[in-house]
Amino acid sequence: MAKKEKEEAPELIIKQGEKEAQALPKPTAEEIEQCKKDFETALETFHATRWDISPKGAFAANDVGLFLLDFMKRFAFWTKTGWMGMIKMEEEIQLAMKAVTEDTCFNLDYQALEFCAYMLSNPGGVGLQLALDFEKIADKYAKISVDVATQQEAARKMIKHVAYLQERYAAAEQGFYMAELEPEEDPEGEECEDCEDKPVTE
Repeated sequence: MAKKEKEEAPELIIKQGEKEAQALPKPTAEEIEQCKKDFETALETFHATRWDISPKGAFAANDVGLFLLDFMKRFAFWTKTGWMGMIKMEEEIQLAMKAVTEDTCFNLDYQALEFCAYMLSNPGGVGLQLALDFEKIADKYAKISVDVATQQEAARKMIKHVAYLQERYAAAEQGFYMAELEPEEDPEGEECEDCEDKPVTE
């Protein structure tokens, strides 16, 4: 009799597991569609977003653009395939400067923003004279570097939020909720969902 109970135990466990799985709530078709819409909207917003790194106005914007061009000529350091990024960055700066109006800021798309942050964080030069020249622009360099780094952080938070929405949509399509994977809070306690409130600069 004891042997029979042992033989039946695995089957009982399997049936119990099946019942528990069937009891789990599954996303409805409407919820799945909403997850898809949320992800696609967030992705579209991210691609359309440009990141401001100057105050509004043609003078302020051009001042930042000209600083970056001068920095690239004298202090930007690159290795290996970084030359391609340098050439593309110069093109992006020129385009951004041409698009500036009195009501807009100097701004970059995400790829250019990332390269700009990398470039500014890796200045280089040879000789004492170039070091003295860099000292003359050190204050402006520090301010612009902070502005770029701040926007880079905001952009990465937005990417994290888009990735979360993509995972939530994928899970919903497979019949699961992702309540246990809510967006993490940043050190200040602001959720990544707040990132989608960032205005898009036309």
